[in-house]
Amino acid sequence: MVNQFSKPNFVRETLLVEAPTYNQGIVEFLKSLKYKQMSPQTIQGYAGDLKQFQKHLTGNSNAPAFVSSITEEKVESFKQSQIKKGLSAASVNRRINAVSSFCQFAVKKHWLPYNPARDVDRVKGQKPKRTFLSKREMQQLIANVKHPIIKYVVILMSNTGLRVSEAANLRIQDVDFEQNMVHVIQGKGGKNRDVPMSPALKKELQYYLYNVRPETTSINFFATKKTGGISQQYINRVIKETCQTLGFSKEVTSHALRHSFASNLVKTDTHVAVISNLLGHADVRTTSVYMHADMTDLQKAVNTIEFLESDGDKA
Repeated sequence: MVNQFSKPNFVRETLLVEAPTYNQGIVEFLKSLKYKQMSPQTIQGYAGDLKQFQKHLTGNSNAPAFVSSITEEKVESFKQSQIKKGLSAASVNRRINAVSSFCQFAVKKHWLPYNPARDVDRVKGQKPKRTFLSKREMQQLIANVKHPIIKYVVILMSNTGLRVSEAANLRIQDVDFEQNMVHVIQGKGGKNRDVPMSPALKKELQYYLYNVRPETTSINFFATKKTGGISQQYINRVIKETCQTLGFSKEVTSHALRHSFASNLVKTDTHVAVISNLLGHADVRTTSVYMHADMTDLQKAVNTIEFLESDGDKA
């Protein structure tokens, strides 16, 4: 552990400037995220997590906390407090990672000599089992979604692997029927990518645009007449309710559509780098979480091994 008066031996001597208050530091940090063109949802997430750390730093005191007061002990203490509140390992780690990103920004600004959150151990937790739908289950889901607009959201997501946020934020101009391409603008991490449309998907989306989409001045591709858009929460709710009506035993959210898209590509032996590009992953290692194997796959695999003699061979 490192206290606030010591400095790890790997840190180079640097001239520190006077550190701002934690509040002022957060404002500067969030501005930097906007300059990097990160999505509003990502920036909002950082702001929320850093506010939780601020509450921990100040406690019941009305005095402002300064960036220079952040130590490894305080980050560790924050982690333990979040665990005691019952947060999942993923949620705790997300908050610690947010603090670490802020501290790294503070190092670049010469407010801190080193990142005090760098060596704080992350919480180990059981990885959630990822839900995916078979081809038949996906067809049943699409056929039974009663909401006319969300039906086409499901069709799009299951055939492109788009995140629910990317589908909800899709604009009319982003669906390029001439190039047969869906342009994802400002996806996760502020990144843009292009996802090709299959001929079948193109036909479905054209039908939606000219026959299902209500008349509205909204620029959103998926839009209701009342709001000019459609919320991610509502999309998830309709998907969940439809799957319950169908009697699916698995817990299905909009992310299961993305997982199903990737899983089916894996089954067709699509190269992991191609899947990674389609999903918008910065690192192919992230894509590996979609490369699951069910017991049927495992059984087929071991059945191909022929090291043992069959009864006929023994005779």
